[in-house]
Amino acid sequence: MEKSQYGSLRMSATTEARLRMPSRMVLIRHGESQGNIVQKAIKKKKIAAYPEGFNEVPDREFRLSKRGQEQAKTTGSWLKTQYPNGFDIIYVSDHIRARETAALVCESAGWHDCQIRIDPLLGERSWGNFQTAHEHKRDALMALRKRDPLHAAFPDGESLLFTRLRARNLIQKAATQFADKRVLIFSHGEYIEAFWSELAHWSTEKSVEFFHSNAGNVRNCQVVEFSNSNPHTLSDEGLLRWVKSSCPYFEIYGQWSELSYRKFNPRELLEMVNKYPHLDLGSLENRE
Repeated sequence: MEKSQYGSLRMSATTEARLRMPSRMVLIRHGESQGNIVQKAIKKKKIAAYPEGFNEVPDREFRLSKRGQEQAKTTGSWLKTQYPNGFDIIYVSDHIRARETAALVCESAGWHDCQIRIDPLLGERSWGNFQTAHEHKRDALMALRKRDPLHAAFPDGESLLFTRLRARNLIQKAATQFADKRVLIFSHGEYIEAFWSELAHWSTEKSVEFFHSNAGNVRNCQVVEFSNSNPHTLSDEGLLRWVKSSCPYFEIYGQWSELSYRKFNPRELLEMVNKYPHLDLGSLENRE
């Protein structure tokens, strides 16, 4: 193993070639939470301020809404038909809404005796003090997030780049510990997006484009499956190169597609760079 500039471990090319990924990795976003309901109401201007006591509840502690519970149960029933033998390994985020989702999904699937491990590294991206900030400050932060989603961090929160580093930790764990296993992960929307982007080595631009499309929409209780087997030839490639995204609650069932791993030559990089304008620095550009 080699150490990256961020202090996490990365695999050398020779080590990576000897490792095998799980046969399946399935990531599920938690069901609709009570926090989701309030945040949507604020965003759509249905309410002018957060309900009394809402800001005193840590993000980690929000429970599922009634619809969120139904979403989890529906997902569990569907998942049973797809994986009748269950999973070898199950992990869940430390957040309460993710734990509640995991319990309801597994109960609905009939996996009453499965053992679920809690991993705080699977948690939601921290938005810090965003919801207690003034409305104008929140608007400015959202504008910055739209312009630079990977690097923009909220006050006392984390950037999406750090979330991707946490996702990389899971990918490395999968490569070293979960070879040929069926792995189920209960997590959060932005974490799943980070995992997907990191696995496919996507740039900021590609991630933004994809996750703002219908195909990349990670809804509550969205089920994103990654496979190391080509679904058309059933050949085992050893790497998670195939993906399918479904949301049983909304009767949306995806099709397997190949992950696109994109590399760029210098000309292509310059074409991307030239989409961003130079600043007009005047005489500063002409200094000795």
